[in-house]
Amino acid sequence: MEEINTPFEKLLKMYFVEKGQGFCKIGISYRDELTNPHGFYHGGAISGLIDTATVHGLRTIFPKGPYYTVDLSIRYKNPSNAQEIFAEARPKHLKGKFFKTEVEVKDHADNLIAEAEVKSFLPNYDGRSL
Repeated sequence: MEEINTPFEKLLKMYFVEKGQGFCKIGISYRDELTNPHGFYHGGAISGLIDTATVHGLRTIFPKGPYYTVDLSIRYKNPSNAQEIFAEARPKHLKGKFFKTEVEVKDHADNLIAEAEVKSFLPNYDGRSL
């Protein structure tokens, strides 16, 4: 399990599960600090997981960065207190320096917890690096 070594991701103890061209899967494990008053993962923890998976998904196709989230739309489907949850990001070039990433958050049993669309701006994208 490779942890992600940046301050916010370390705080949530995010880790890489799988990476490939145009795909990244990141996980977090259940801890009380990541829950809402009902004992389920807090929406903010899920949102952070989505945003981080998006960036690392973009890195699989354009490693230079930086990456800026300009729009994030999340549909929370089911609450979860699963031992681990995972965000699977699949970025696609949209137009110019913009990318759209579709992200699904699931547990080990493949239950859908949330789905998102993230629009990102890559100011250094040159159109030749895909």
